[in-house]
Formats: sequence, C-alpha cells, structure tokens
Amino acid sequence: MDNSTIVEWLSKAIGQATKSAKFCVAGCLPVVDPGIEVEGLGTITLPLKRTTAKELVASCHVAAYGKGTQTLVNKKVRNTFELDPKKFRLSDAWNMAIADAMRPVAELLGLPAERLEARLYKLLVYEKGGFFLPHRDSEKHDRMVASLIVVLPNRFEGGTLVVRHGAAKQTLTFDEAAGGKAPCYAAFYADCEHEVQRVTSGVRLCLAYNLVLKPKRVKPSAAAKAAAPADLLAESIGSWVATQPTKPLVFTLKHHYTEHGLSLDLLKGGDRQLADLVVAAAEKTDCIVHLAQVSRHLLQFADDGSFGRGYFDHYRTPRRALEIGETYEDDLIGTQWTDIRGRKQPWGDIAFDLSSIVSSVPIDDWKPTSEEYEGYTGNAGNTLDRWYHRSAIVVWHRAAHFDVVASSGATESISLFCSMAAKLGKTPRKRLEEARIDCIRFARAIIARWPQHTTRYGHPATREQSPYDDFPEHLLMLHDRDTIALFLTKLAERDQSLRLSSFVVDACREFGWSAFAQELKHLLSSRPNLHGRQEIPFRDVEWLSAICCDKTADSDRSALAHELCALAVKSFCDPRSPRPTYYSPGLRRETSVSETSLPLLLKALAASGRDEDLSHVIQFVQESPDEFSLDDCQVPCLKSLIPWSRKQFGSVHPQLVSWLASVRQQLESATAKHPVPPTDWARPADLACECQYCAELKAFLADPANEVGRIPAREEMRQHLINTINRHQSDVKHSLERKGSPYSLVLTKTSGSFERAVKRFEANRRLLNGLPIAEEGLA
Repeated sequence: MDNSTIVEWLSKAIGQATKSAKFCVAGCLPVVDPGIEVEGLGTITLPLKRTTAKELVASCHVAAYGKGTQTLVNKKVRNTFELDPKKFRLSDAWNMAIADAMRPVAELLGLPAERLEARLYKLLVYEKGGFFLPHRDSEKHDRMVASLIVVLPNRFEGGTLVVRHGAAKQTLTFDEAAGGKAPCYAAFYADCEHEVQRVTSGVRLCLAYNLVLKPKRVKPSAAAKAAAPADLLAESIGSWVATQPTKPLVFTLKHHYTEHGLSLDLLKGGDRQLADLVVAAAEKTDCIVHLAQVSRHLLQFADDGSFGRGYFDHYRTPRRALEIGETYEDDLIGTQWTDIRGRKQPWGDIAFDLSSIVSSVPIDDWKPTSEEYEGYTGNAGNTLDRWYHRSAIVVWHRAAHFDVVASSGATESISLFCSMAAKLGKTPRKRLEEARIDCIRFARAIIARWPQHTTRYGHPATREQSPYDDFPEHLLMLHDRDTIALFLTKLAERDQSLRLSSFVVDACREFGWSAFAQELKHLLSSRPNLHGRQEIPFRDVEWLSAICCDKTADSDRSALAHELCALAVKSFCDPRSPRPTYYSPGLRRETSVSETSLPLLLKALAASGRDEDLSHVIQFVQESPDEFSLDDCQVPCLKSLIPWSRKQFGSVHPQLVSWLASVRQQLESATAKHPVPPTDWARPADLACECQYCAELKAFLADPANEVGRIPAREEMRQHLINTINRHQSDVKHSLERKGSPYSLVLTKTSGSFERAVKRFEANRRLLNGLPIAEEGLA
C-alpha cells in the first residue's frame, strides 16, 4: 500500500473499532429519598411545596458561569440558583444509589467502572424562566472526565437538556423526574457542549456531580488487549514508518482534552479504545506513542462579492456567501506533548504533514474553533483565517525519535539535549553507554537542522545570547570524534557566528591535534554563498588564535597551526568589495569584521613564528587605510599587541616595532601643522557630477567673494543638488525659497571643512599621545 492508502484504511478501521462508545448516557435511578438537609432550613421533602421552594431559593445564591479565566454572573447567560455542598447533606442511601449507578454509566461511556467516582458539586434550582445557554464544563477536579446531572422528582415543564458532541446531539427531557415520579440522570463528557432550555413552569431541582477517574494501581498490558485488531493496525503502522520514519503518524481523538486532561489514563469512550489499539500496535512495530494537541491554521483567499460595491452592500453580504479560493498558509503542528505515562514533555511545536492525519472525519471537514475574516482594504484582498484544534495520539518509529524531537526548534531541543548530556556524569555505568548513544543521536539530529547564521559588522561580543551557544560545550561531554567532525563541517556550511575557541582547543586536546585538520581547514577556507562583502569570520580567527597561542609542546599542533595560518592569511588578504559609503556625516563608521579580528590574527602569526605572513598582513593593513582606519583599528590594535608581545616573548616583535614606527610617523606628519581657517568664501569644489546644476554649484563653491547663492531648479533637480551636497559634505547649508517658478535652492557657505579638519587634527594628536612605547624587537 502507498502512504495515502495506508492512512485511508487506518481511518476506516479506527472508526469501526471505536464507534460503540457514547458521549452521553441517561436513565432513571431507584426511587430513593435523597434526604436533603439544608443548613438553616432543615430537611427538605419532595415534591417541594411552594413555601419550601421559596425558602430553598433564599438559601441559595445566583449561579455564576466561567468565561476564559473570569467567573461572571449574568442572568442573560445563566438564570439559576445554586447551593454549595458545604451547606447541605444527603442521605447514605442516596449516596449508595449514586455509587451503584457508576458501573452502568462507566460501561456505556467506555470508562473503567472500578475507577469512576462521582463527587458532589452543587445543588441547582431552576425556577420558572430559569435556563443556561450553551457551554462546556470546566475541569473542576484533577482527573475529571465527565459531568453527572441528577434531576430530582419535582413537577416542572421545559428545562430540556441538550448535549452536543461534534455533529451529534442528544435531547433529554427527564419525563419521570418532571412528573414527580423518580430521579433521572444524564452523564456526558466534559468537553461536550450542553444547554438547559428555559423552564416554563414549576421548579427543576437537580444535583450536579463531577465524574473523576481514580488513578489506576496496576498498569494493564495493552498488548494483551484486542490482539487481532492490533496485529492489523501494526502491519499498517509498520508500512508507514518503513517509508516515512521521521514523519509522525497522527491519530485524532473524538473528544477534546485540556492540557491537564491529556493523558492515556483519562481518555474517554472510543478514544480509550483507540489508545489501547494504537499502543498495542506500536509495541509490535517498535514505535513510540505520545499525546498532543493538534493545531491547524489555514489562511485562504475568500471573496464575499464586495469588491467594487458600496459600503452598505458590503455589510449586507452574509458569511455563507464567501467563496474560498487560493490557500496562502496551511500550518499543522503538535503542541503540549505528553507521554503514555502522563509525563509532560519539554518539546516545542512539531510540524505534521497533512497526509499523516488519521481521522474518522476528514481533515478538510473539521469544524474550525475560531475564524477571522478581513475584507478588501486599500492594498490587500479578502482573506479568511481559520484555526482548528484536536487532541491526538501520535506515533513515530523509535529509531527516528530524536529526529522528530529536534524538528521542534532550537530553543527546546538544544535545552533538552544539554540537560541529557549533563546527566551523563551521574548515569550508572550499566546504563551509561546507552544514554551516551541517545545523546549522540540527538546531537546529530540537531546538527542536521542547524540554521543559517552570518555576521557582517560589529563586535561578536555584542551579539545577543542564543540557545545554540551552549551546544558545543555539551557536545564535548559525549566524547565522540565523528559527531564533533560532523558539527564542524555543518558550521562551515551554515554558521559564521557561533564562538568555538575553547571548543576547538578542547576537542583537539582530547582526540589529537590532527584529528580535525580537514574540518578546521574547511572552516577557514569555505564561505557561505552570500551577497556583499566576504570576510573571514571573527569566530574562525578567534579559535585559530587559541590554537596558535596554546602552550602545549606538540609537533602536530605546530604543524596544524602553520597550515591553518597560511589559509587564514590568504583569506584575510583576498580582495574584497569596498566598504559602504555613508553620505550623512551623522552616521558613525562601523567597525568591520576584519578590523575586529586583526589583533587575534596577528597574535596567531607571531605565536606560530609566521614572520613572513605577519609582515604581509601588516603591509596589507597599511595599504588599506579606508578598510583599516587608524582610529578604530591600527592604533587600538598596537595598544593591545605591544604589551602582549612583551609578555609573550620578553620583548616586542620587530614587525610590530616597524608598524608602530610607521603609524607614529603618519600621526606626527598629520599633527605637524594646525589647520588654518579660510581667508575668503572659496570652498572645496571637487564634485563628481558634471550636470548643469552641479556645474552651477561648483562655480558658487569656488567663488571667493559670494557667501550666498541661489540655483533655480525644479523639485527633482533640487533634491539632486541636496544629495550631491550631502555626499561630498560640501561647505554649504541649504533652504528653499518659494518665489518664482521654479523655486530656488538658497545656498549659504559654512566652514564645515575647516571644522572637520580641526576635529581630525585633535583626534590625531590624541592618537599620537596614546601610542605605546616599544623597545628594540626580537633579533
């Protein structure tokens, strides 16, 4: 069978196997006096007398209802009176009758009879006009699965209970109780929508119970149940996982469960039967079973016919007239994971495939839990957002477990991996190897999904903390050479930012300095296919420097350092695209990756004795002043390298001495003469553009006599002039004169060039004064 056939067969088989359980059951109880004794009122006899009914209502309070996290009172929603169980008591005979009724109720609902327990919740009084609009009961107790309503024998009319589950509906009139003859009951699952219709006469008196499943004492063997159906199901699951090992198979449940109620032990009716079959089949196919909430978000084009119509026509169009068109988004995920023992799993959202949904109701026929419609706007068409939610049993093969979990995303999966790896040190020896292999599988699954991370400008220390940062440290705890090599290869392809200095050195110390030679060379030489500037990442220079400066006396380390340094120098000195030009003088020049990593590269070369490469890099830096500025790069670099070299070698390296002398000479030359202010109105007029308007601007700038000038020009040419002035930082400020046609750009000369020259002079003098002093270098 192909995959679509497998899912179709499973859907039909599951529907047949689980169709016997009911969502609502009803009946009559033995005629037993409940013996209601109300605090301050005494014992109440049935049927109620009018005065007794009024006294009972006076002892009650208006019943509230829940909306989200709020508890509200609104008689337009619920017109009922209630009495808390602390305010009244019931007879032992009545309590015994309720306990005896639990077995037939449990069997019809598909629940374990020995564990179903009724817990008294409220006494409810519906006078004439009383009602409760459609609603669902909240889970008022831990392990609550259903509600039980017992209507006591007292004459009334109306008050019909309507219970809905999906498209099914059950209507209950409680005729025996309404005629005052015998108590009647209805039990239904907590996720069922239900309502109490208006009481037209008399008083409808009832007791409300919460049905709770007591914890099971002994775990039953799922494999011992329904062996034949489980064998057939196992065959189909086996066929699925054989071709789709990492694609979860999703069995949707008929009932909806809250996060606290989503447990195999608390499943209802046919869902419990389904779980028994799936768990048994999963054991036979070496699969893992979990429970989850399934969420689907569907975004589609929807036409309500309002395009081109009037405002009032748009609002008269009914929703049923929507015509659904193209699908823009269709996201299907599993959340709120629980294992078969009821333990919450720390996973994020795991994506599902539409083809893997096993449901008695086809997924396209699911009823949305909410939807939002947005009609035509000025720049967008109609869209309809719909959300669907179901609870489900999810199956995947044991061997693919960590691949599936890793698909939930970095934040959850890496955190879980780090926790597992950290526990290896405390794992008993007999389980250690198995636990280590699980960690290795998980690590490789995470590595396979490593995202693209790149860096451009700025220092890496300013990068925000990422969940990926903890991964390398915990990967070392696995002591697996192949997984580390796989990780380094993946980083070369996809990640330029993850810090690796201690990781690489520690890995090489454990497995040998040549163990990862190929992977480290790949890191230094490969560059992801990116647009724009291609620079050797700071991260790679950082770990290279850590290797070269390591004190370990090892010939393999020295050989590796020499090979890596040669690659790094070639990559660092390769031609690159020019830095972006900033037209606005208010924007500060950004420090490039190469400027940030230069000190570490020079330390690596000096520590490895690569004097020729050291000289080559310093020359490259000095010949690229726009790329490696004195302010942001060369002087700060010398200030850190000179004391480092003195500490590392006992004196300053001769290449650094020469570089320091060259920089000192540049700064002394730049500060030999203070800038002189202009003596007339002539200003620098070196403009790149040769158009008519820029020619007028040039002439004005070069004119020594005029401070103010006007250039009439239409709007786009005025903007062109303003852009030219900003780009060249010309010594003029501008304003618009709204006279004549076209308007004129009024230009007033400034002393901007002189002021910038003074600032540059003062900055150079500070740089010169801050230069370190170096004694004679190494021979």
